[in-house]
Amino acid sequence: MQFISPLYFSFTLFLGAVILFYFFRKQYTEKSVSSNMLWQQTLNEWQASPFLKKMQHNLLFWLQILALFLLMLALTGPIFKQNMIVGEELIFVVDSSASMSADFQESDRFSAAKNEMLEMTDMLKGQDVTIIQAGQQPEILLNKEGNKDKANEVISSLELTYDHESMDEALRLANSLAGEGSAIHVFSDTVEEEMTADELSDRYVQVHNIGESAVNLSLISFGVTQTDGSINGVAVIENQSDEKQKAGFTVLGEGQQLFEQTVDIEAGEREIIQIGELKELPLYEGLISTEDVYSADNQLSAVLSNQTPQVYSLGDINSFAVRGFETIGAEVIQTADGEWQPGNRQGIIVAEGDSLDELPNMPAIFFHSSSNKQELSEGITVQEDQLLQYVDHDSLYIMQASEAIEGNWESIMQSGTIPLIQKGSHNGQPIIIVNFSLADSDWPLHPGFPIFLYNAYEMLSQETNFLGYYQPGEEKWLNVSDVMQTVDIFNQEDENLYSLDLENESFRAPVQPGSYQAVSQDQIYHFAVALDEREKQISAAQSFTLNEKNLEAKEASNVNESLWFWLTLIALVFIAAEWEVYRRGHRV
Repeated sequence: MQFISPLYFSFTLFLGAVILFYFFRKQYTEKSVSSNMLWQQTLNEWQASPFLKKMQHNLLFWLQILALFLLMLALTGPIFKQNMIVGEELIFVVDSSASMSADFQESDRFSAAKNEMLEMTDMLKGQDVTIIQAGQQPEILLNKEGNKDKANEVISSLELTYDHESMDEALRLANSLAGEGSAIHVFSDTVEEEMTADELSDRYVQVHNIGESAVNLSLISFGVTQTDGSINGVAVIENQSDEKQKAGFTVLGEGQQLFEQTVDIEAGEREIIQIGELKELPLYEGLISTEDVYSADNQLSAVLSNQTPQVYSLGDINSFAVRGFETIGAEVIQTADGEWQPGNRQGIIVAEGDSLDELPNMPAIFFHSSSNKQELSEGITVQEDQLLQYVDHDSLYIMQASEAIEGNWESIMQSGTIPLIQKGSHNGQPIIIVNFSLADSDWPLHPGFPIFLYNAYEMLSQETNFLGYYQPGEEKWLNVSDVMQTVDIFNQEDENLYSLDLENESFRAPVQPGSYQAVSQDQIYHFAVALDEREKQISAAQSFTLNEKNLEAKEASNVNESLWFWLTLIALVFIAAEWEVYRRGHRV
């Protein structure tokens, strides 16, 4: 304990004076009297309350001493040393990735991180708080907030995003927001000292790595395929622990159990499971059942792809395109204009024209040829994409290109700002758009042309009603028509999670890994949310502090401003008690 005004201890002189008064008070001697007739009433009261008379001679002294002592102590302003959070401003960087969902201390790592932050905000003494969520794209959830209740509210509302954290970007953002005297606190599980030292070389940083080494089995991969009339699959399970583990593997489809097997996996090894004779379904879900601390990597979804779909050529198509598909081994069925009968056909559409309106609701490659064309004057550039893998574009000549079709397309080949090859989704189906006529190019003469057709064939050879694989919470624009405008998102338990108006907003995948359904009118579209490969392993690093000398990380003193009030109040109570004791004793 310390005192703001120790000078007031000089008031101990008053305590000494009170004690001296008691030493020099009048002393009476006992006398014998012949009669007590005149004092009868006094004697009656004396005999009725002898304890009160005795107490009056002792209690008055102590009540007076205590009252004076408490008043003096209140004047000195006592203070206590109290732990405080260092830094004029606190910046919290929170990891919300999938690995933070691992079990830890009767809950999970993310909950433990939130509890630590709440404990720190309770110790704040006027400092501002900034909160950054380190997801795939770092996000500022709170900026320089001085209201402790508001900070606690934001921390309590934090939820896992299950994506892979961009910790380096989050640290750079924290560094840009930090001022002189700021303290940065990082809540994660695997942040190493080298990373923070590079990004925050001159900042006070305290890293709270939460978690511990534990047993974990991970479903690394799972897929199904149809060969020779039967549906088979394969799964790979990895044992990431230091001991041999047993795990059960199950394949589910439309709520039915289709396959089950139990395997023993050595420490640090992988086990390959061969799956045979599955029922034909649009989507399969692989699950491992084991007592590990991390359940997010125990599930994967797989779509049944038709490995050899037929190719339907609609109307007049450049013969090079038809021969190109035949060269890669695809079965091409040519259909004249007006003769297309959808029925139950499944496959890939190849068409040429100036509009997508007449295309059937199937995966397609569309050669866009219109009367509005633009001469190309700049070189051809490409984006890294599986469609253009092993496709040489350096010697490619294209004379002119059609104006791009309106829509949210991803351009993978372009000349300046003119898109040449685009891909996206139309009516919920994958589509590839080539914005130039093969007659205006020498591309069919290059070996890269059949390679491009093969890549396109592989990409489009997927389930008709499968929207694809998404990262947790991923958003993308889908080109829609009257068939698919408003969709309802359902999980495997048939719970309606939310609805999307795809005409006015982008498609948004759920954050939790698993298989889902997008229902539009009477049509069901399947899609899956998969973990980032970097989130299929969990570990835990040691916590540490950097640049501690930049801020004095010591116990700071804080004045308890209410203590003097309570000391004074107690002293007044003692004074009142002393007065009452004196009054009663004097009356007696």
